[in-house]
Amino acid sequence: MIFGAGLRAFLMAVAPAAALIAYCVAVGLIAPGPAALIAAAVIGGGLIAVRRRVHAERAALKRLNRLSEEAEAQAEALRYKAAVADRIISSLPDPLLFLDAQRRVVRANRGAERLLEKSPVGRDVGEGLRHPDLLAAVDRALAGEGPQQVEVTLPGPAAATYIARIEPVDPPPRRVLSAAEDGAAAPVLLVDLQDVTALIRSEQMRVDFVANVSHELRTPLTSLTGFIETLRGPAKDDAEARAKFLAIMQEQAERMFRLINDLLSLSRIELDEHSRPTETVDLAEVLETARDMLSIKAREKEMQIALTLPPEGPATVRGDEDQLVQVFLNLIDNAVKYGARGTDVTVAVRARDGKRLAVDVVDKGAGIPAAHIPRLTERFYRVDAARSRELGGTGLGLAIVKHIVNRHRGRLSVSSREGEGSCFTVTLPLAAGADARRDGGRDGGRDGGRDGGRHNGAGGLHATG
Repeated sequence: MIFGAGLRAFLMAVAPAAALIAYCVAVGLIAPGPAALIAAAVIGGGLIAVRRRVHAERAALKRLNRLSEEAEAQAEALRYKAAVADRIISSLPDPLLFLDAQRRVVRANRGAERLLEKSPVGRDVGEGLRHPDLLAAVDRALAGEGPQQVEVTLPGPAAATYIARIEPVDPPPRRVLSAAEDGAAAPVLLVDLQDVTALIRSEQMRVDFVANVSHELRTPLTSLTGFIETLRGPAKDDAEARAKFLAIMQEQAERMFRLINDLLSLSRIELDEHSRPTETVDLAEVLETARDMLSIKAREKEMQIALTLPPEGPATVRGDEDQLVQVFLNLIDNAVKYGARGTDVTVAVRARDGKRLAVDVVDKGAGIPAAHIPRLTERFYRVDAARSRELGGTGLGLAIVKHIVNRHRGRLSVSSREGEGSCFTVTLPLAAGADARRDGGRDGGRDGGRDGGRHNGAGGLHATG
C-alpha cells in the first residue's frame, strides 16, 4: 500500500517537469544534452521527495497502530473493571436497585431479585416495594432533596425490617449513554436496603434479658428488705415470727444464688459453644451420676428414676463429662418437679442409625401445651411462671441445656401430650471408634413416634399433639 502511494506521488511530482522538458527539446529551446541533465535532476529530486514522504507515512502508520493498541488495551481494562464491578454489585447481600428519573428500575442485583422474588428491571419501583415511606423518600430524592434514609418493615411470611438508603448517582456522559446498545435510561438513584431484622431482634433480646434479670432479682430483694424491716421493727422480739421470716429469707437468698450461678454457667457455656469437646465420656456413668444425685428428691415425691441402658455395651460419646451431667441433671430434675406424685421418671438410652445415641427423659406429668414448646429454651421463658418460681426454677435450665447440646453437636427435641406427660430427647454423636453396630430402628414406634425425625437442628423443639 505504501509502495503504491509512493509511486503515485512520484509520477505526480515528475510527470509535469518531464512533459515541460520534452516540449522544450521538441521546439528547440533546450539542447538534448542539457535537457537530459535537467531531467536527471528532476527525477532525483522526485525520488528524494517520495522517499521522505514514504518514511513519514510509515512513521504515522506506526503511531496510529500504537495508539490503536493502547486504545484497545484501555477498552479491555475498562471492560474488565466493569465486569468486576458488576460481579461485586451482584454478589452483595444487600438488595440494590438503580432507578431512572421516572422511578423505573434500570438495574438490580441478585439480592433485590431474591427479595422481590422476580426481576424488577423495567418496572416502577412501587410495583415491588409497596411501602409509602420508602416511595416518598424516593420521590424526595428525585426532586433534588439529596440523600434520604428511612426505616421500613416489609410484610411477608416473616416480616423483615430494612434501613433504606437512597443516594443520587451521577449519570454517564451523553456520548456514553447514546452509544449504549440497549437504549436503557440513565440511572439517577441508588436504593440500598440493609436488613437490620437480626440486629433489632438482638437488641430486643438484650433489653428483655436485662428486664428479666432485674425482675428476677428485684422480687427476692424486695422480699428480703421487707422482712429485715419487720425483724428490726414489730417482730424484733417475736421469736416465732423471726424463725419463720429467717426461713423465708434463706429461701429467697438461695433463689438469688441459684439465679446468679445459672447466669454465670450460661455465660461460660456460650463462650465455649464453638469449641467441640475432645474427651470420650461413658454416657451410662453420666446418667447414673445424675440419677443418684436426684434420687432423694424423687423419693420425697414417691417417685422412682428408672434408667434403661442399651444391651449392646458401653455407650460412649465425645463430650465434656461435667457439662453432660449438668444437661441430664436439669432434664431429670424438671421431670421430677413436674411429674405427677407417685409416678416414675424414665431415662432410656437407645441407638440411632449406628452413629448416634438418643437419651429420652420421660415424665408422667401434666404435659406442655404445643404453643409453648418452640420457646422452651428461651432465657427466662416459663410455661407457668408462678409454679416454676415456687419449685425453685430460674427459667435458665433449658437454655443451658440447649447451648451444651449445641456445643456437643447434638440435638434437643421434646414431645408432649397434655394430661399424659413429656419426653425430652437429647441425641449425641457416638465417639470415634465406638461400636456403632446398633439396631437404630427397633425404637421407631416407641412412645407415639418420639424419634429424631422431628428434630429441626440443634436445639430444635417440636410438639406432638
